[in-house]
Amino acid sequence: MKPLVTYTRILVPLDGSKLSEQALPYAEALAKALGCRIELLRVFEPASHEMAVLAHGRYTHQVDAGLPGNALAYLDEVRQTLEGPGVEVSRTVGGGPPASRIINEAEKEPGTLVAMSTHGRSGISRWVLGSVTDKVFRATATPLLIVRSRVDEQHFGGLGLERVVVPLDGSPLAEQSLPHAVALARGLSLSTLLVRVSDRHEDAPSRTYLSEVADSLREQGLTSVEEMVLDGNPTEAITAVARGAPRNLVVMTTHGRSGVRRWVLGSVTDHVVRHSWDPVLVIRSAR
Repeated sequence: MKPLVTYTRILVPLDGSKLSEQALPYAEALAKALGCRIELLRVFEPASHEMAVLAHGRYTHQVDAGLPGNALAYLDEVRQTLEGPGVEVSRTVGGGPPASRIINEAEKEPGTLVAMSTHGRSGISRWVLGSVTDKVFRATATPLLIVRSRVDEQHFGGLGLERVVVPLDGSPLAEQSLPHAVALARGLSLSTLLVRVSDRHEDAPSRTYLSEVADSLREQGLTSVEEMVLDGNPTEAITAVARGAPRNLVVMTTHGRSGVRRWVLGSVTDHVVRHSWDPVLVIRSAR
C-alpha cells in the first residue's frame, strides 16, 4: 500500500449557482479536518452574440470586459461565508473552456483535490456544471470529489458523514484508493467499510482478501474497519450499499484489472458516480 496521501489544496470550481455551491460544505469540512486551504475557481467563456443580446444589447467585447470583475466579486462573497478559524480561502478567475481550465488549474499544484457538484444552472457566462464535471471526471489525473447536487434544496445542511465506503476488486489498481480512504477516515473520524463483489465460489478468498486489507488499515491507526462481501452485479451491489445507509463517502479508483470473474472498475465507478446519493471521491489509478 502506498504511503498516506496529503492534501494541500481543495479546488472548488463554481459557476455562480446555488447548485454548484453544494460542494462547498464538503470542501470546508475537508479543509478543516486535513489542514489544507480552499481555492475557489470561477471560469467564464467569452460572450457569444446571443449572450450579448440577452445582456441588454451590449456588444460582446463589453460583456467580456465585465466578466473578470463580476467573477471576482462573486467569489469574494462566497469566500466570506467560508473564512473562519482553520480555513484559508483564496480565489482564481479565468476564461476559456471550463473543463480544460479546471484540469489545468488542478495540475498546477501537487496535493490538490478538486470538489465539484454534478449540476449547475446555465445562463449568461455560466457553464453547465453537469457536463463539465463529466469531462473533468474522464480526463483529470487529480483526485476528484463529486457531490450530487439537489435541486430541491436551497441550502445544503450539515454533512454528518459517518462512513468511508471503499469498493475493491482485488487488484493493485483498485487498492490505490486506500491511502486516500485512510487520510479521510482519520481526518474526519469516520468508520471504514471495505466492499468486494464476487461470485459465490469466490466467497472465501474474497473474505480472506478483505480481512488482510482490513488488518493493514488497522495497523495504520483506523479503529473501526468492517468488511462486506457481496454477490451479484457489481454496479448495482455497490450502489445499493451506498444508498442503504446515509452519510457515506465513497472512495474508489477509475480503473481495475478486468479478467476472469473481476469487474472493470472504471465502468463501476461511472455508475456509482451517476446513481449514488453519496459524494464519491474518484482516484485516477496509475498503471
